[in-house]
Amino acid sequence: MLQPFYAFSESEGLKILVVGAGISGLGVARDLQDSGYKVTVLEARNKIGGRIDTDRSLGFPLERGANWIHSNQVEGNLLMSLKDELGLKTNISTLDTSDFKLFNKEGKVVTLSEEDIEKIEFRVGLAAYIASYVKPSSTLGDVIGLLKSLGLLSFAPDVVLKAFLQQLELGAAEDEENIPVSALISEYAYMEDAGDDEEVFGGFDQFTNHLSKGLDIKLNSPVSKINYLSDKIEVFANDKAYMADVVVISVSLGVLQKNLIEFIPDLPVEKKEAINSISWGSVNKVIFKFPYNFWGNVENFFIEREDRHAFTTWFSSEVMVNEPVVYSFFSGEFSRNMEKETDDYILEEAMKSLKVAYGNDIPEPEAHLISRWGMEPYILGSYSAPGHNQDDLKLRTELASPVQNKIFFAGEATSVLEYAFTHGALNTGLREAKKIKELYPLDQQSYPVTAINNSVTVK
Repeated sequence: MLQPFYAFSESEGLKILVVGAGISGLGVARDLQDSGYKVTVLEARNKIGGRIDTDRSLGFPLERGANWIHSNQVEGNLLMSLKDELGLKTNISTLDTSDFKLFNKEGKVVTLSEEDIEKIEFRVGLAAYIASYVKPSSTLGDVIGLLKSLGLLSFAPDVVLKAFLQQLELGAAEDEENIPVSALISEYAYMEDAGDDEEVFGGFDQFTNHLSKGLDIKLNSPVSKINYLSDKIEVFANDKAYMADVVVISVSLGVLQKNLIEFIPDLPVEKKEAINSISWGSVNKVIFKFPYNFWGNVENFFIEREDRHAFTTWFSSEVMVNEPVVYSFFSGEFSRNMEKETDDYILEEAMKSLKVAYGNDIPEPEAHLISRWGMEPYILGSYSAPGHNQDDLKLRTELASPVQNKIFFAGEATSVLEYAFTHGALNTGLREAKKIKELYPLDQQSYPVTAINNSVTVK
């Protein structure tokens, strides 16, 4: 039996509900509460953080999800500000292909100068720029195919090209045939002055733990229905009903695409089209703890295999956790397929890759962790991806627009320029907090809860 209206039922003033306790939801809730608003956060899972998921089951912090503060030189990267505020120590990583130790299919080390790597990047970037005018529907795969056919990449061994492509695919959470040249150009432009990436000693979840302090967060509260027909919004979670004036949706795009939340009335057609049209990517990882280090002081390495996605990109965590730990990222269709496989199969295939580089006598792992974000309840994927043959700018702008200035949307998928980035997700939470504060100032007695426009301009 449904319990009575539970949240704020006897309190006065503006009532705000945030759905989802990932970093964007925590960001908007933290900002609004610090500004004097009454906020409650409903989180479907039994823990906060969303795709920030630090695992300490082995006695030290390992990241099942978000791994880096990306783009440490980008102006407005709030994670860098939080890092300084909390006094966190980090390890700087440059994730360029030139920083990887490369092993070919025979297990031999292949070297390529930084100048040659820059030559690859320049030719791919230039070809993508030209293709964006000549054939805008072209993909990264088309560009690589054209350059190969013209012999413009013949100076680079296959393992180098595979490593270069895999880095781009991991960033996009998709395969080369699904990455449009427009996204590639935007990525090149963004990363030009973005700086390096930083891993956080002690766990990435220190950010979300800090943001969550003092917030009213109700765990194990999956929202199933939101009724915004009246001025007061009804939000149903488990056997409780909540009332609010404003609701912020910060759940993953995967949750929205699977229609896990019913909206009454239906969301506008344009909003639903945006939700269903934005690409939803897949990235997972397998983490191994070994009895000893057999890979030396190498931090990043790439092992060539027939399928360049098949546990080829590896990172050492030894400098971070002082334990012999390595992990492999994999993305796109390969990642989706691996989610359906057993742990034993994944471990065997990942070990095959390591044995190519380091021989058959390497030890078996003592422990392992495997992520399956596409099967993670209430998340259902990794992060949004660039869309092929669609207007990503329009779609993401639409996803970010409020409905009747009562239902607001945050999360990395609502970011136009910084989607897939953790700092981008946090920025969207603060963006929505700013909208709400401008529309619903605390010193105002009446609010535009049924505003004509479905959007608001924030200066």
